[in-house]
Amino acid sequence: MSAEADKTYKLSPSVFQKTGFLLLEGVFLLGVAFWGGPVWISIVVPALLVEVYCGSQLQSLGMLIPCSVWLVFANVTGNRELYFPFAMYVMAFMVSRLWQKGRGVAVLGGFLCGMFFLTIRWLQNASMSVLLVEGVVAAGILIALCLYCRQGLDRGWSRMVSLVGASLLAYAGLAL
Repeated sequence: MSAEADKTYKLSPSVFQKTGFLLLEGVFLLGVAFWGGPVWISIVVPALLVEVYCGSQLQSLGMLIPCSVWLVFANVTGNRELYFPFAMYVMAFMVSRLWQKGRGVAVLGGFLCGMFFLTIRWLQNASMSVLLVEGVVAAGILIALCLYCRQGLDRGWSRMVSLVGASLLAYAGLAL
């Protein structure tokens, strides 16, 4: 036997991390498809693309997954309004991840996510008064997120506070 036949291939830890990222991403998308359907997958896919753009970090993707709790609540209660906190959680995730790449990019990403949500709601025949309230609340959340990130608080677990806070503000905004 030659020395070349005895070569062993070692996989680097990054291979396992990337595989874990892809598996977790797939399971997450399946969950969103099951609980929310294709419309709400379309809100999540841009956030996943942002995560890939920002470095495909497994722990960061883990911070996006709790948004699916809103989808479960929406289905269990039959309350379609709970899709708004879901979308605002996703928007907050996009802003916090993109903030590292630049403020303008983060604001644009958040704005586009909010506009995409409002477009979906418009296509679902939401009334203009509902769209106005959701738009104003989304804009307020985007401004609050930018102020939060500007203070440098979008790191580690404090990022999770901003994500949960954004979705809770959206939930509170439903009372308007």
